[in-house]
Amino acid sequence: MTPPTQSLRLGTRNSKLALVQAEHISKELTKAHPGIQFPWKTVVVRGDADKTSPFLKFAGPSDAAKNIWTEEMEAKLCGGELDVLVHCLKDMPTRLPDTCSLGAIVHREDPTDALVMKEGLRSQYTDLAELPRGSVVGTSSTRRKALLRFRYPHLRVEECRGNLDTRLRKLDDPEGPFSAIILATAGMVRINLHDRITKRLPPAEFPYAVGQGALGIEIRKDDTRTESMVRRIEDLPTRRICLAERSLLRTLQGGCSSPVAVHCTVVQSSSSSAVQLRLDGTIIHPHGTALLCESATSEFGTDEEAEALGAMVAQRLLDNGGRALLEEIRLLQEEQRK
Repeated sequence: MTPPTQSLRLGTRNSKLALVQAEHISKELTKAHPGIQFPWKTVVVRGDADKTSPFLKFAGPSDAAKNIWTEEMEAKLCGGELDVLVHCLKDMPTRLPDTCSLGAIVHREDPTDALVMKEGLRSQYTDLAELPRGSVVGTSSTRRKALLRFRYPHLRVEECRGNLDTRLRKLDDPEGPFSAIILATAGMVRINLHDRITKRLPPAEFPYAVGQGALGIEIRKDDTRTESMVRRIEDLPTRRICLAERSLLRTLQGGCSSPVAVHCTVVQSSSSSAVQLRLDGTIIHPHGTALLCESATSEFGTDEEAEALGAMVAQRLLDNGGRALLEEIRLLQEEQRK
């Protein structure tokens, strides 16, 4: 008698992008483990159920606001209904539940933000600086809002939530207010909408979110068998880069509601042949009135060294005005939630 085929059950959010990502991970795991099936199941999470409230409504201490994308799936993971969760890494809290762990981080798509112009304006404008004063740019990200206000004070910034298709429909509505929206380049590329990208915003001017463009695979803690399986499809440089970024955010106690941005790259040492990680970290006032940036470089070594780099940059930010700025942001957001 033939034994039943083994399977590992994947969990994902119920959106077009999430399904594409889950299918990609399923195929990669199947390639790495022939004979084992990796079916996926969708889960409705709080962040998708409420498509209208600004993210500030969900804000809390640390990056607890990100639980709106993960909590329901984690309950099913810990309850045994699912074995693996596939997330956009930027949506994962930097502190996971005690019963869960980050099993692997897979290859990263372009982490930049993308400027997408309204269909009727694409032939006229190719850059945010070209838009007329008072033009409305949409985004749901506090980081993007803050950067837009800091870099382009002549523009109006308004809330634009929903999945990618929904936001593009809002943008192209002839009666809608938006001249442009800002989206993650990775999401547009993954669902074959790269032709709609007007411009990929350079990270030196518009640093991106922690983990943006990467996929995180969450598993039950101490599930060593599953961990060894998902590690087979992990990309080591991506892992180290993202661990450094997540360590910075964790040290700053920031999350969806905090305007924190990063730019992390693998660079060649100027004094030797060694490969290094360079991490730039940025905190922006939500009103766009202040921006702090610090950076550091370390050897591309172990996970612990990558996390130490993130903590180092975060500490530099805190010591050079970041602590006061984050406290000001916290008080401002508390007032806005009342």
